[in-house]
Amino acid sequence: MNFGARFIHRYIAAIRWFIPLEVREDAATLTRAQNVINAVVMAALSGPFYAYVYHALGYTAAARVILTCCAGMFVAPFLLRATNSIVVAREVFLCAVFFNFSWLTYAMGGVAAPTAGWMVIPPMVAMFLGGFASAMFWLGLTCATIVLIYALPLLDIPLPSNPIEDMALLYLLCDFGLYVVIVLFALLIELTRAQGFVKLQHALDFLHEQAIRDPRTGSHKRRHLLALAEDERDNAARGDTVFSLCLLEIDHFRRINETHGHAKGDLVLRDVALSIKERLRALDAVGRYGAAQFLLLLPATTQEEARLLAEEVRQGIALALKVTVSIGLAQFRAGESIGQTMARADDALVQATSTGRNRVFAYGQAPGPGTDQVSADLFDATRIDALTGLLSRRVLRDRLGHAMARALRGGRQVALLQLNVNRFMELNDAYGLEAGDEILVQAARHLRDCLHVADTLVRSGGNEFIVILEDLNCADEARQAADRILDRFAFPLVVAERECAVTLAIGVAIFPSPGCDMDGLLKRADAAMTRAKNWGGNKVEIYALDAAAAPGEQPMLKEELHEALAAGQLLLAYRPQVDLASGQLAGVEACIGWDHPRHGRLEAARFMPLAEEAGLAMPIGEWALRSACQQNVAWRAAGLPALRMTVKLSARQLAHPGTAESILAIVKETGIDQRCLDLDIADTALAGDKVLAGAILGRLRRAGMRISITGFGTGGASLHALAELPLDVLKLDRSFVARLGQAEQDESAWALAESIIHMAHRLQLSVVAEAVDSAAQLADLRAMGCDLAQGAYVGQPLGADEIAHLCSRPRIIPLVA
Repeated sequence: MNFGARFIHRYIAAIRWFIPLEVREDAATLTRAQNVINAVVMAALSGPFYAYVYHALGYTAAARVILTCCAGMFVAPFLLRATNSIVVAREVFLCAVFFNFSWLTYAMGGVAAPTAGWMVIPPMVAMFLGGFASAMFWLGLTCATIVLIYALPLLDIPLPSNPIEDMALLYLLCDFGLYVVIVLFALLIELTRAQGFVKLQHALDFLHEQAIRDPRTGSHKRRHLLALAEDERDNAARGDTVFSLCLLEIDHFRRINETHGHAKGDLVLRDVALSIKERLRALDAVGRYGAAQFLLLLPATTQEEARLLAEEVRQGIALALKVTVSIGLAQFRAGESIGQTMARADDALVQATSTGRNRVFAYGQAPGPGTDQVSADLFDATRIDALTGLLSRRVLRDRLGHAMARALRGGRQVALLQLNVNRFMELNDAYGLEAGDEILVQAARHLRDCLHVADTLVRSGGNEFIVILEDLNCADEARQAADRILDRFAFPLVVAERECAVTLAIGVAIFPSPGCDMDGLLKRADAAMTRAKNWGGNKVEIYALDAAAAPGEQPMLKEELHEALAAGQLLLAYRPQVDLASGQLAGVEACIGWDHPRHGRLEAARFMPLAEEAGLAMPIGEWALRSACQQNVAWRAAGLPALRMTVKLSARQLAHPGTAESILAIVKETGIDQRCLDLDIADTALAGDKVLAGAILGRLRRAGMRISITGFGTGGASLHALAELPLDVLKLDRSFVARLGQAEQDESAWALAESIIHMAHRLQLSVVAEAVDSAAQLADLRAMGCDLAQGAYVGQPLGADEIAHLCSRPRIIPLVA
């Protein structure tokens, strides 16, 4: 970064210190606040200079007046920060400017004075600081003052004399100074405005690059490369062209990580990617497909040509890095999907890895001499599920048998995951059979995206899938894989131009295990999956002989929810939110809990999905809002300072046309100051009618409430949604915060989080960082300009009395973390 760029960055950061969070909420107000500080900067540059000039010319009284007025101007930024009022700061500044030039004009000889031309400054500055109405007021006052000064001699009221003899020099300096001040003031205004747009463009460019490039290898990300493959498929459909896909896996990559560490593993990934690129043609593309896998897209290449090229790649990597790779490849066939081509390449890769590794295997290729004979139907198309392109159940027992045998030989573990798409019949009834098929196709694609190429994914029937994970150290690795899958399904699928929330129940069984053969392993995975279904929503259960039953069946929990609402078992706790600039408590987020008589405290994530299914989301949401508003009013009545209260709105509430009226009625009933109420929506809650949701949120925002969005950047909401919806606050998701504050700084994590924060600020959105768990994360967020933070480091959810006690503290986090 050169000196000019560093200066601009520091100047923008410095003026932002004076601008309170509330002033940044509106684009016009923020711009005018920046202009106030720009004007003060010009006064700081020009005022002392002209005071010295008048002193040097012998007019000390004028020098004292200039310095006194400059002191009044310098107060304006501090008033802005202290009062949160741009009007107060603006008018104090303009009064000081107006008095300065009016007095000088009067004292220097009237309308012929050298400073008479400077009387244009107050209305001109007022236009940038307060808009048309303010400019017209100061223009009228300026004109009236000039007329009055002109009329004084006509009324036989003499003007004062001044001791300056060299008036020509003073005229020259005043005219020159006027030109310079106007030009520099315009440049400062343009600087603050243009710098924001530059940051926004850089943020968008960076986000686009992050979306298509893998940070460790520099190759394409899987999603982007598959999109390129789809384009190639379209080209093949329009003309008589061919292309092939190759799946490359680094052999024994887990052992490399375990033996040499993840840093060495990352270097191997990068070097393999570079070696692949060196041997590919200009028209080819390569991307990272999994933890240790790469996908090669080879346009205008037959399967035999692809095999020769893949062999060259394999040999080149082995010679350069002393690391071996296995490659499976397949040529695209007319009429099939990319998923089906990928499934055939996957089949070939399994053959390459199961027959010794460090080899290239083409789909349909006969096994070489010395390898185990493969059944004649290995490459039969009936082994591929026609709908999803995955392997069919016909392959399952064969693959599972080989995996169990390898586990026994190698002393490692195999995990069998059975996955069920919950409420699939209801989805079929609600969306139609074709949409149901599309749900299965998209679910299969998401599952494949979450797995390694060497993992086996099978559609076992209807709405169920089975995953075989090999070469595991412990059951926890299987749970991590299952959690990755559930994270992917935290966001709705788009079906028939509508968003559809899909949840999975996952049962996990581990082999080897005492008394467990293949049939026993399948039964255990099924039993664990059934227990997971009983929990409702996205859930993982690992089979254990002494596993306790799930805490109640779904019907029982739903029935108990009705009783809980009536019996007062639901309660609220309040998660503190801290202002990073001052370290003070700025607000709280209301968190719903259930004090269950048998199971103890249940968090909202455990029961709110059931509340949605039971039709209780609306009454529970209204109860939470009313209780939170009443508590906020009680805090104010007790003399506590104003705190923003954030309350979550559910998807069901956003989809109900009467939500706005209901919320406004609760606000009126409780008497809460609307400016103290924030309504928080998850990006997944926008899955329904966006027009209706926008109308509801817009009406509430016009009533004085703020709207925040949670989960942006994790796959649900888009940049278009940020621009179109009436939003005030963006919550930085925990997935971005978790990678900050590391001993070895993750440059990509820092850049991505900082880009989102800068983009939000240019859209006039405040930023609240979620799940801040350490002082190091807090320090990083401060350096990026984040506004607020919440999480374990700031404070866990507390009771109302504990929040009241917290308000008495001058700050709840140190100013230097």
